[in-house]
Amino acid sequence: MKARYLTFFSYIGTPFRSSEKIWLREGRNHPDPESVQGLMELALLKLRSLNYPSLVLSSRTDGGVHALNTSAHFDLERFGSKIYEPEGITYTLNKFFYNHNNSIFVKKVIRVPDNFNARHKAIGRSYLYRLAVKRDGIVLPENVTIASYIPIEEWKRCHFVRLPGFDIEKFKEATKYFIGIHDFTTFKKFDKLKQHKHNRREVQSIVVRPGKPLITSYPREDGIFDYWDIEIRGRGFVHNQIRRMVGTLNAVAIGKLPAEEIKVMLQVPSKHSWHNFIQSGPPDGLYLCDVHYKPEDLIYNPESNQEKEECLSDSECD
Repeated sequence: MKARYLTFFSYIGTPFRSSEKIWLREGRNHPDPESVQGLMELALLKLRSLNYPSLVLSSRTDGGVHALNTSAHFDLERFGSKIYEPEGITYTLNKFFYNHNNSIFVKKVIRVPDNFNARHKAIGRSYLYRLAVKRDGIVLPENVTIASYIPIEEWKRCHFVRLPGFDIEKFKEATKYFIGIHDFTTFKKFDKLKQHKHNRREVQSIVVRPGKPLITSYPREDGIFDYWDIEIRGRGFVHNQIRRMVGTLNAVAIGKLPAEEIKVMLQVPSKHSWHNFIQSGPPDGLYLCDVHYKPEDLIYNPESNQEKEECLSDSECD
């Protein structure tokens, strides 16, 4: 019997090339342990299902980007009328990742309708970008870099920068230009093979608030950074959009770019509208926080599945 499952999981993206597998012409059923998707499929193979457990990610992230709560769906088939229990799947996956020292934690697995799609059914995604800016009032010796002051537990977990004259109020004010539905071609990493795909996306909200270092209980006397959390929510984003948005807001905050120029970059969507002096935010500080669904879409109803099967077997059914 075959069943479809939805899993919610988290990972630290530092050791991975990306979340998505590299697709080969020979087929998709090949191992790719350098990606999150590939490792998840290797772990699912331990269940010895009749089918290959192809994983469909709800969101794709670059190497180095982390996920606090993302999702994916997959099908598993076994002999007889029984299905794999969600709790057993969760246990098998976490055991595999623990034994292989993989930075992936599976939170839960649930059974969903057979036509459920983790990517297309998502109604929103929330991201967090962690930024740490050196305070202007602190002067460092010329022969000392800020690396000497970065807490080791923050390695590859936050973007640390030295931006003279950084004005967080300018940063916050400029976020209003991104809100709404826009063509984000200017803020997309150029891909010749996908240059004709539409890039209209809606940014529903951007909230900038003071952040904190990862470890706050241990007192530090050498804290020279102001931490900021940038929370961005939308239904979907183009490749590198959030990292380029953060880099653009940084340029506005230090006076390199007028805030009104963001409006022009959106009104004239083109790779030529991008300013090369803007440095995109690195992946280290970016977190996929949550993938949102309608609660009713996650409910498995055996009767609706039975009706669907009867419909498919009936030639008179539309």
